[in-house]
Amino acid sequence: MYQKLEKLLDAQRVEALTRELVSVKSVNGTSGEVAIAAKVESILRSFPFFQQHPEWVWTQELVNDRLGRKNVFAFIKKDEAAKTIIYHSHMDTVGIEDFGALKEAALDSDKLTEYFKKYSEDPDIQKDACSGDWLFGRGALDMKSGDAVNLTNLLYYSEHPQEMAGNLLFMGNCVEENDHSGAIAALDELEKLKKQYHLSYEVAINTDFISPKYEGDQQKYIYYGAAGKALTCFYIKGIETHVGNTYAGIDSTLIASRINLLLNNNPEFVEDIPDEEVLPSSCLMLRDQKDFYNVQTAKTTHMYFNTFTYKRPVYEILQHLKVAVEHDCHELVKEMIAKQAAYLKKLSFPAVKDERQIRVYTFAEYLDYLKQEGVKVEELVHTFWSEHQEADKREIGFALLDYLDKQINDNTAKVILFLAPPFCPHNSVAQDSHVYQKLKTALAAYEQEEAFKMKQFFPYLSDSSYLAIDETDAEIDQLTKNFPLVKEIYPLPYDKMRLLNIPAVDIGVFGKGAHTWKERVYKPYSFEFLPKLIREFTTKMWEK
Repeated sequence: MYQKLEKLLDAQRVEALTRELVSVKSVNGTSGEVAIAAKVESILRSFPFFQQHPEWVWTQELVNDRLGRKNVFAFIKKDEAAKTIIYHSHMDTVGIEDFGALKEAALDSDKLTEYFKKYSEDPDIQKDACSGDWLFGRGALDMKSGDAVNLTNLLYYSEHPQEMAGNLLFMGNCVEENDHSGAIAALDELEKLKKQYHLSYEVAINTDFISPKYEGDQQKYIYYGAAGKALTCFYIKGIETHVGNTYAGIDSTLIASRINLLLNNNPEFVEDIPDEEVLPSSCLMLRDQKDFYNVQTAKTTHMYFNTFTYKRPVYEILQHLKVAVEHDCHELVKEMIAKQAAYLKKLSFPAVKDERQIRVYTFAEYLDYLKQEGVKVEELVHTFWSEHQEADKREIGFALLDYLDKQINDNTAKVILFLAPPFCPHNSVAQDSHVYQKLKTALAAYEQEEAFKMKQFFPYLSDSSYLAIDETDAEIDQLTKNFPLVKEIYPLPYDKMRLLNIPAVDIGVFGKGAHTWKERVYKPYSFEFLPKLIREFTTKMWEK
């Protein structure tokens, strides 16, 4: 590969590498993730520096991973230097089903460009395709162009070692698009390297994508921190009934619908952080648990939300949601009672005593309730786990609650809030830190060429979440109490994150349409300008 890159300029190198990486189908959760790791490793091993020092390129296979997925590392060591800059990016992509009839061309930028040149249904993408300034394809934006920028800069420094005043570590992670298990596993490698070579991790530079915020927006957003994410889950049990006696029960899908209307995209439940992109919760799954047709109302319904976190601890967010849901469920019961009363009155039937209610718990509160009722919770959880270790990480919490609820066999409608994987901690860089100040200085050096806006929290979720953590031990302890089987299914190394405490910034490639079939990266900024900007910041971070 190096022979193809040797005489090319930065922009040409980045484009050549992006095309090479996009051509590898590396959909998350498939063997393609193994193939892309092998491709990245082979590219690195083609660099003359690593041919002379093959030991400085290596892979880390994920433990007990059914596909044998790997992280890829490369290290350029400066003699006697401790200061180390990390270039990190992920190698997997989302699927290609959304390309529809174009699925066979999803990894071929040239074919997609020709298609979109004639695509009059979307004048913006047609204009972009005709300009020649955009590169299309799955992963072109998210984030193989970011991988290519990091590889290009690593190659640049290997060719210009006199410009290095510290060390460079490249880290390509797998499994970013769902559980982030690549980045989590990489913490072991980062800790080992730090101890072995007495490294000081000054900053981790992520090149994950940035996009316009509105039509015509040309600002380039630089982030000095990462938003977090909690998967907030709702186990909903109603009171089943025959549809011929529908007022007698409580339909679990009705409760779920109320919760969805209450929380989904509701700005009332977000943090107030001026000038930041603070996003509301959005529903990622809502499903009743009937597995065949009958005329009984649905007894249980499962739902979960993507809930962003910024500064507020997760356990506080969960408690806030619980209070709101509890109030709304109380209102729902009042409405149901009133509707039944009106129905009975219309038929001249006598009124009935209606004592229906919906109890709302957090997971920790529900376990306490079960214990008070004499249920041996710890024994039951142990038995359940021994029989369900192969269950999906997002489904196992619902299954556990269903299992526990059947032990008490009450007839009370209930909502139980809990957490499930993945959990992405939030973290940010303080404005009085040297990282922030040097980033600001690096951007100022290029402000005549580009319009930058610095923001605190990268909004799209990233592996940077696992390099540091802002929540305290006490706050994490409260979180884990509401995370069923957390030690078994998602044992995050909080101590390691806190000990490494690597400041992370995102200086990303620029484009449009991430996670859609219209995904594309803007070449002039991402391929030509961005590598220089990152090297400017890298140099400043090596300075005293």
